[in-house]
Amino acid sequence: MVLRRGGLRDPGRVPAPARAAAPYLHEQLRGGLPLLRPLLLEFPADPDAWDVEDAFLFGRDLLVAPVLEPGARHREVYLPAGAGWTHTDTGTTFEGGQRVSVDAPLAQIPLFLRDDARLPIQEE
Repeated sequence: MVLRRGGLRDPGRVPAPARAAAPYLHEQLRGGLPLLRPLLLEFPADPDAWDVEDAFLFGRDLLVAPVLEPGARHREVYLPAGAGWTHTDTGTTFEGGQRVSVDAPLAQIPLFLRDDARLPIQEE
């Protein structure tokens, strides 16, 4: 893949997930905020969001909670207050302002969507 001014020289070589997420990425980058955000950036009034060091927002609406401990198959995730959060794998919706325990099998990173957001991908 070769980058050049104005885009990619060979867009066919961009991985499919990156192409599918392109509309979301472009929208999130317009505001000038970083794409990967600490929870406190979107939820400054939630004091517990200031203490989260093991999860982040991908744009405004997607909370990513990677498993950081070797061998772990579940983890606790803090969901910031002021929003509802839907676990992308189970469809379960949680109120913000609480910690939830979720399964985290080896091939799956726990992801949560904020309020009524949709997965930031475009079908090909």
